[in-house]
Amino acid sequence: MSLSAFLMTGHDDASRVLSVSSYREPAMQPRVNYAPDGDSHGSMALGWSYQQTVLAFNVFDEVGASEATMRAKIAELTADLGRLAYPVTVTVDDADPETWTCDPGAVVAVDDRNSFDLQDHRPMWAVTIPAYPIRSVA
Repeated sequence: MSLSAFLMTGHDDASRVLSVSSYREPAMQPRVNYAPDGDSHGSMALGWSYQQTVLAFNVFDEVGASEATMRAKIAELTADLGRLAYPVTVTVDDADPETWTCDPGAVVAVDDRNSFDLQDHRPMWAVTIPAYPIRSVA
């Protein structure tokens, strides 16, 4: 990964650093602006816009060579997501790539480290990235 664009693919790619195990499509949730309520029933909508959305996916180190290697990959991912504004390109199988303008993201362990992933160095990591709600198709 580099500090330019962040690329996440949902298809086999021998060059990937971490494997994506699940991906949640970002929600397009409207936020409605209402006039101040008076003595009448209900509210009057004045306008609306989409709220910030979230790119959410889980990753793991498919190679699992060592704990140090896995931690270095997670540290690199965390550094890549720790930027004020950057593009994230999402490509799932044969669909057109979609690019999202993103804010600083977070990487946390999905669950407790158990004896299996401690031996195999393959914990699952949840990645959440706040994103501008309207994607662009490349």
